[in-house]
Amino acid sequence: MKRYFLILAIFYLSSFRTTLGMDKRAFEQNFKLLPKPQTTELIKGKELKYDELKFVNLKGGIKRPKVPVVSLLPVASAPGEGILSLEIVKDNTVPESLEGYTLEAGNGQVRIRSRGEAGLFYGCQTLAQLLEDAHDQNLGIPALKITDFPGVPYRSVHWDLKYHLDNQNYYYDLIDRLAKIKINAVIVEFEDKLRYRKAPAVGAGNAVSVEEFAALCRYASERHIEISPLVQGLGHVSFILKHDQYKKLRDDPSSDWVFDPLNPDVYQLQFKLYEDAIEATPGGKYLHVGGDEVYNLGRSELSKKSGMKTFELQMYWLNKVCEFARLHNRTPVFWDDMVFSLAGLYMTLHDPALSKEEVDRQWKEKQHIMDENVHLFPKDCIYMRWHYANPKLHGNIKAIDWFKSHNFKVMAASASQDMNAMLPRRSSIFGPTKDFSEITTEKKLEGILTTAWDDSSPHFETYMRGFHDFASLTWNYQNISAEESHQVFRHRFYAPAVSDASYEFQDTLETALYFWDTALIEDSGNRSHYPKDIDLIGLPAENKVGSTWSELYSVKLQRAKVETARYEVIKMRIDLTRKAARRNHFAVDYLFQMNELQIYPAKLLLLLEEFDKASPTGKQEARQKISRYVEHFSKIRAEYEDVFSETRFIRNPEGYILDQNNDHMLANGTNTSDWMHVYELAFNDKVRKWLQAQ
Repeated sequence: MKRYFLILAIFYLSSFRTTLGMDKRAFEQNFKLLPKPQTTELIKGKELKYDELKFVNLKGGIKRPKVPVVSLLPVASAPGEGILSLEIVKDNTVPESLEGYTLEAGNGQVRIRSRGEAGLFYGCQTLAQLLEDAHDQNLGIPALKITDFPGVPYRSVHWDLKYHLDNQNYYYDLIDRLAKIKINAVIVEFEDKLRYRKAPAVGAGNAVSVEEFAALCRYASERHIEISPLVQGLGHVSFILKHDQYKKLRDDPSSDWVFDPLNPDVYQLQFKLYEDAIEATPGGKYLHVGGDEVYNLGRSELSKKSGMKTFELQMYWLNKVCEFARLHNRTPVFWDDMVFSLAGLYMTLHDPALSKEEVDRQWKEKQHIMDENVHLFPKDCIYMRWHYANPKLHGNIKAIDWFKSHNFKVMAASASQDMNAMLPRRSSIFGPTKDFSEITTEKKLEGILTTAWDDSSPHFETYMRGFHDFASLTWNYQNISAEESHQVFRHRFYAPAVSDASYEFQDTLETALYFWDTALIEDSGNRSHYPKDIDLIGLPAENKVGSTWSELYSVKLQRAKVETARYEVIKMRIDLTRKAARRNHFAVDYLFQMNELQIYPAKLLLLLEEFDKASPTGKQEARQKISRYVEHFSKIRAEYEDVFSETRFIRNPEGYILDQNNDHMLANGTNTSDWMHVYELAFNDKVRKWLQAQ
């Protein structure tokens, strides 16, 4: 009898392990969902094993969501044990949002309910993460109920194709990975990477066809990601105006940066590009028309003769392109910075040194310029308020509030990449992303975009941590730190075993790259621009007595020693991640090669120091070390580019014309991949000549 009661007790405990064996804290340590659901309640019931679901019940004949956890299951006619049940309902038991859902798991089955197909899709993505964590850690999923919905309705990432293309398979894979974290939109900035049919001279030789991109958009739509195009104008049109046949459309004949807003041929061309871009993005809601950073507008003869003010010229163009969008069933989106620039208020949005009182004073003095021209602002346009540094600045908040006070629609734009070379910095720009996500949620803006600028063309894999931060904060904003967010990122992106802080290497790599940026040049700064002239550091003299070169560059040499130690830490942590990772191995391999490339300048500087401090008899051996290491760079470069080019084309097609541009962006520096290594190649040439002269 005692044995009978013991067996019964064991059965009881195992049946209700949720309530007795895993509390909420243990659940959140083991199951790190991204984005975090709005509410998760542990309930009574038997835990679910990761391999327990064998069938799916599609109640009412609903579509099967394009999620692997569902697509592999045969259909069952009714709910029950071992069955995932999906149901669309219209009652108050589920969130109001069509993207919201409830998920109940326990006693061998799962039920997901929503008002819409998107909600069922996102519920299945959450289930997939639960099953993934259970499998990776050999755990059961405790009986639970999740109620979830997005805090922001439009959560878009930016694909800037300005200076690069990846192979099509990569974009399909990227759509799948974005869908997993509940991103629901992409704004693709085509520039010349779409093969425009109505203006073929604009498309690059390696551009994607309208049909190919439309197929990708349909694939994305099935995964509840809507893709809309961004075709630049009034400024940022170097990709068009660099061509001889379009130079007549320039506002300034000497610059390919800005269209002449009063030349009717501009609109004839721009509308052709819009038409092709719209056809390439079936199902898209928006047409992003650009319109930012239009410097020195009004230089054309037509503009001068018109007597129109710069503000009027800008708004004339904006109204023309917004009318086109409206007639083609697209909502126009416009970068709003020129509104504040032309009103003399731009710095109040961006300068953290300005006090609240000074910002208010300037707005009181100059806001009338916008107020007096408010009738020129298209009412059906969405004004995209971008900020990549300090979106909580008083001036930025005033800008948002000004638009809303006039009943204009506003979207926010943060950044997962701004202009840094090789890798985004500032913890993947976490702080501004967090702040603007909070503002977007609290002020109920139309949505938010995280930009990923291609000016220095890092690989898309380097944006993924920022994309995950963005997805998490815009779906369910929480006041968390970068460290907390990135712990969840490592857990989801690589494996639960990698979530511990001891595996963190990306922040450390970010820090290392600041030295790599300028180690070989006299100037401070970064590598965001392709240099017109390179002021390389000097080299040791052969016959000078004493280590004068080492003294001159003592700060750089001390930093080089720090960086070689940092390099070893990064390498060790990447190696540990490689061994533990269950997913995204390509990203690990790429970041490993990045670390190998970035340490080259530091190691070379230390070899030069060794030469500088060597005795006369030791200098020959030091010279040989330098020579061997310089020649070894070609191998370091090749290994880096071999991984980089697994997905990306790293040279422009034959005959490609580089943009003149207002700014000389790094990735626009050369038609080959030399721009990636601009300082190393120049310095290596200098060292070779120096060695030959010894």
